[in-house]
Amino acid sequence: MKTYLAFAFLIFACSISFINAQSAFPGAEGFGASATGGRGGKVIYVTNLEPDGPGSLQAALNDPDPRYILFKVSGVIPTTVEVPLGHGNFTLAGQTSPGGIITRGFQSYAENSPSSGNFIVRHLRSRRGDLTKYPTPYWTGEDGITLGGVHKAIIDHCSFANATDEEVDISRSSSLTIQNCMLSETLGGHAYLGGMLINYSSNNNRLDSLSIHHNIWNRIGGRMPEISCETQDCNGRHLKIELSNNLIWDQQIELWYEGVTGNANGNFYLDMNAVNNFSIARPAYGNAMYHFDLLNFSQNNLYFSGNKLNLYPQYSDYQLFYCCNDFNQNNPNTDLGAANLKTTAFNYPSISYTPTNELLNKLRAVNGAFPRDSMDRRLFEPLFSGNITNVPIGDAAADDVYILDSAPEAPVDTDEDGMPDYWELAHGLQSNVQDHNDLNLSVSITGTAGYTNLECYLNCLSDYLVNGSSSPACGINVITNTFENSISENALLLYPNPANNEVNIRMLKGQSIRKVEILDLLGNVLETQHYESSQVKLTIANFVSGIYLMKITDEDNNTVVRKLSKN
Repeated sequence: MKTYLAFAFLIFACSISFINAQSAFPGAEGFGASATGGRGGKVIYVTNLEPDGPGSLQAALNDPDPRYILFKVSGVIPTTVEVPLGHGNFTLAGQTSPGGIITRGFQSYAENSPSSGNFIVRHLRSRRGDLTKYPTPYWTGEDGITLGGVHKAIIDHCSFANATDEEVDISRSSSLTIQNCMLSETLGGHAYLGGMLINYSSNNNRLDSLSIHHNIWNRIGGRMPEISCETQDCNGRHLKIELSNNLIWDQQIELWYEGVTGNANGNFYLDMNAVNNFSIARPAYGNAMYHFDLLNFSQNNLYFSGNKLNLYPQYSDYQLFYCCNDFNQNNPNTDLGAANLKTTAFNYPSISYTPTNELLNKLRAVNGAFPRDSMDRRLFEPLFSGNITNVPIGDAAADDVYILDSAPEAPVDTDEDGMPDYWELAHGLQSNVQDHNDLNLSVSITGTAGYTNLECYLNCLSDYLVNGSSSPACGINVITNTFENSISENALLLYPNPANNEVNIRMLKGQSIRKVEILDLLGNVLETQHYESSQVKLTIANFVSGIYLMKITDEDNNTVVRKLSKN
């Protein structure tokens, strides 16, 4: 008996270890990719846009347990939401909001003690907005997102805009990834420093191990990013940082590095990969791509490769320091300073590098939060047309910060496990039993064992929104999100199921069946039949083996979707 229990415990321990070894989601990269977020936890739905109280996003963030935070609502939350100290271990899935969610700031912040950690945030829009034009009675911070004292987190496919300080502020944080995000249109007098600030470290909260990749700076005046560390704890330390595959649109100033610290004559240093970044600037742009101080310190260890500025396509990397329009005598830069220039990249957590000449086409199609709204569509339009906006940096180029598209209803989720009924039925799960933490879909959907069923759905939904289509294994269909179960599933019989050549449908309350549609798991209609009878028979002999969806419409235009397995 003791041997059996020990063996069972070993299996359990190995299973937990294996689950925790997964990346945050397929496509998560960099130092923060090991975050597990709410994996294995409960599901909390945000059901209103209130600043606090039951059903609010703030209440979900206040919960101390591991959790997935999903949305049944769309719109603007009129405050900055805050992660309480120690309340990490969550996955915030903004992609589940039917029409998108906007906060007026997001922060997880502490100075000398850890704030929170191990969290995942995807598809969130954070826009403080102009308070004179859009006042709110609730507190708002000045940043798009503030991350202070955070350890192990990943921010993916988010849109940060209309902050009045920085769009992204990172301090005293480590093992952090910011990827596939757009920083845009900082407002007011601080707009010339409105991009991303990386600064400050403390003995309890070290600034280290940051991955900033595949992001866009758009209508930002400065901090592309700025890498500083003005506290004494930084003295003599090296910051590990990956800054790669970022697109700077309408660059206003070079990437800035301040090596001084809070100690007299003290310095901090970088161990830095910078691969395939691309800057697009106006012809009158007078600055370099990178600040020369990066090359001044012999303790800086730098690997630069594939970095380009559109105005000087013949130059790259160190040639783009202290050069260009205002320093024509230094075109290209040949002063390599004192830094240690590496010939191979640091062995940091892997990034799937995009070639520099493909970066614009890729990022303009897939960056930021989805589904896109009016403001994001406007901000992306110049990246397609090539026309840089002439409205001054610091001003909003349009009055669209809180314009909302009409949103569909949230999908039916009977058991409140985060996965819509139609999707559970299509994947052999139970729509009346919470099975979101089971692992049976991971291999078939992601190709890797260890992701929970809900994580599979959330990643499938993100991929669908970003790419505009769903893989057969995922079977996401926003159409079936909204039309199932206006007829009770108990009001009809569909048999046999699985079926070979024929399938019968019978309405148990005597109403007539008007139409039957057979759909694949992507929502494509494969066949439509019209009837005026309470019982019908369909021939399915010509369909290949697999899973199909049967959409049945009655005489009153009520509908239900049922899964059919074809042998």
